[in-house]
Amino acid sequence: MTTTGSGRFPLADASVFRNVRGWPSWAVIVLALALTLAGTAVDGFTTGVLAWGLRLGFYAGVVLAAIMVRRASIFTAMVQPPLVLVVGIVIGGMLFADIGGLYGTALKIIGTFPTMAIGTAAAVLIGLIRILAQPLKSAARSSTRSPASHA
Repeated sequence: MTTTGSGRFPLADASVFRNVRGWPSWAVIVLALALTLAGTAVDGFTTGVLAWGLRLGFYAGVVLAAIMVRRASIFTAMVQPPLVLVVGIVIGGMLFADIGGLYGTALKIIGTFPTMAIGTAAAVLIGLIRILAQPLKSAARSSTRSPASHA
């Protein structure tokens, strides 16, 4: 895609930073999952229990995903946090920590509900702010028409 004359990308391709091209939806899913798994790895190698590393990696992943995603794909970043957390706990629990099999994994997923709620709320809040602050249709284009042209 080409940029506009000022060196900016079209609004649909912009991240939260107007001069930075946004990432596609699949890339921000990978980003959020990678940071969540990095957090589980830190927990697994240091304490053997999924705790603060998981939370911090998850929060960083979903917030960065909501910031870096293309404006046209913001919905993906807003709905991905619960899925990313569950996949991160299941894979991270199998690879880096012993959380007690299927029953222990289910209890860990249930126990991290506040983490999931906070991460989801942050991603949705950032997404809603972006939807309101970066509308895909330019208001300047619609206001340049003269009222006489509607007659």
